[in-house]
Amino acid sequence: GWGEVSGGDRTGGDRRGLMLRVDEEEWMEAGIEYVEGAYKFSTVVTDVHSNWSVIELNGKPESIWIKAVRRIDAVEIFYSLDGVKYKMSNVAYLSDKKPVMVGMMAASPYGVGFDALFEDFYVKHLPDLRRQKWLINNK
Repeated sequence: GWGEVSGGDRTGGDRRGLMLRVDEEEWMEAGIEYVEGAYKFSTVVTDVHSNWSVIELNGKPESIWIKAVRRIDAVEIFYSLDGVKYKMSNVAYLSDKKPVMVGMMAASPYGVGFDALFEDFYVKHLPDLRRQKWLINNK
């Protein structure tokens, strides 16, 4: 998955970004989050239990671009503040040979909500012969 995210935050925990989900016990989300008075690129990886990692950003970025690349049983998470130069933030395990739902997410667990804008979202299959055969056989 790939896309650009922008919008306003009002309270701590407000977040928006990209989500990959196998089921309710195995998923990950990556995006911008307002935590402890600062904007951070945040990634939560859950495989029954959750692991949260954050990278503090300088000020409030107007937009953030997010890219997730699945490589067999792992996902590489990247972010960019300009849509050109990407930095890797995480490599995380994700079950192989299981369908994954990919989409946008937003949450305001402690507030009243906020506006979020998602642009240029798309999913592209990488040329992985083993995965392509699996996709054909598991339509």
